Amino acid sequence: MRQLSKHVYAETGYDWANVGAVVTDEGLVLIDCPVRPSNSQHWQNEIRPLSAKGIKYIIGTDYHGDHTTGSAFVEGPTFIAPQRVFDEISRTAGKHPFAKALFVNTLRDQGHTREADEIEAAVVPAPQICFEESMILHLPPLTFEIRRLGGHSPACSVVYVPEEGVLFSSDVAMDSPTPGMRDANVKQWIAALDWIEKLNPGRIVPGHGEIGGLEIVRKLRSYLQELSGVMEKVVRAGRSMEEAVRDPSFDRFFWADASKGAFWAQERRETFQKGLETVYKEARAALAV
Repeated sequence: MRQLSKHVYAETGYDWANVGAVVTDEGLVLIDCPVRPSNSQHWQNEIRPLSAKGIKYIIGTDYHGDHTTGSAFVEGPTFIAPQRVFDEISRTAGKHPFAKALFVNTLRDQGHTREADEIEAAVVPAPQICFEESMILHLPPLTFEIRRLGGHSPACSVVYVPEEGVLFSSDVAMDSPTPGMRDANVKQWIAALDWIEKLNPGRIVPGHGEIGGLEIVRKLRSYLQELSGVMEKVVRAGRSMEEAVRDPSFDRFFWADASKGAFWAQERRETFQKGLETVYKEARAALAV
């Protein structure tokens, strides 16, 4: 666990998404939660000494499973998230099968059968407090400015604590791995990164990867702009979507951590190709082909 300011802590060492904890006079506010039950227990043990008042809120930043599944393993706090998170969890009765399947199958592939079973059986709670575009949470001595920026997904949101100069960017800004684009809007994503750059936070806790500054934003924006540019050339050349997603021009945009097992590597490849389909459709619409 790393202390970023007087009241803000973050952890980047767990499997899947990064998480945060912010200390207020009324208790702790968590930004997302670890997916694995063992990581969740470790995280709760780490942050428990920070406040005698316990965990007051969890802010979920997206409906993707790496940002919602872990809330099933934390008892008691009020869950805040975009309305789109509520809609997705309610639609699946908290089972969220597609999102959980990724973690369940990866952990089984790695031999972590017990934790895979725990995740599979877990019911992800629906958030009790929701917002459409933004909300502000006042918990002395801090302010939490929560804003849905979209881009990576329609629900993807950031949490800014202005008194501390720290932005939890969720997957709007990430440093690793290959960005998922299955339900992305690249034009909106680039606009969201521009918004963060104008905000100019002192520290950024990305959805994935190491804590840093605006270099995270600029690196991802460059990646998205370059990938979109290649896709526009492919579309102009008259290639079909099936041809485009297998075009070797995109190989340099993909990377997966093979140490996580064969299932993970294959799933990431398939997710990347699904993302290319999304980018292809967006490029065709923009070019009116």
